[in-house]
Amino acid sequence: MQGESAISLRFERDNPCNTTIVDHDGNTVYTVATEFPSSGNPETHVHDGIGKLVAKWIWGDARSDLLTIGGRPQTRASAWLKKSFIPFRDDVRFLDDAGTEYTWQNNKPGLALQLFGPQSKTRPVARFIRTYKDYKADRQNPPVVPSTLVLDESVEPIRDFIPVSFLLLERRRRETETATVNRAGSLAVFGQSGGFS
Repeated sequence: MQGESAISLRFERDNPCNTTIVDHDGNTVYTVATEFPSSGNPETHVHDGIGKLVAKWIWGDARSDLLTIGGRPQTRASAWLKKSFIPFRDDVRFLDDAGTEYTWQNNKPGLALQLFGPQSKTRPVARFIRTYKDYKADRQNPPVVPSTLVLDESVEPIRDFIPVSFLLLERRRRETETATVNRAGSLAVFGQSGGFS
């Protein structure tokens, strides 16, 4: 992605469930809010900068989230975001309204998602950059650079699909990453203790 043809969407909070997504001028492009009711499953709403509902989904427990996006009827998120059938691949595909296929790659713990369109298999049309400390700016007190979703201008017609699909995948990826870290921590403690007595 070239600098001139890229649109940077910055996450004010590094949280795919509750955040405000702004452009390089600080204007709100999307708001993401999740309600956690006392009974029932959490529900996430994504509104655009003028307050129009872009998408919403009810979290699934063992099953996929129930997604409503644009004017489409409610469906399982997995019916729109389809995982690869090829073993050991973590790609997830979706179709836009014109039937064009886009593929998110790196959908696994420890990696940052990248979206590829039909034009190129090597140049992403969107990519996620995680929050990081910029040691190039200041080695002693590096500023924290917020997480950012960078979009190529070519994907402007499907702009709403990209953050919605990203947010759905990123939440699940982080849940898996947390579970993996917790499992590794448990195994380390188990190894140190010498196992069961």
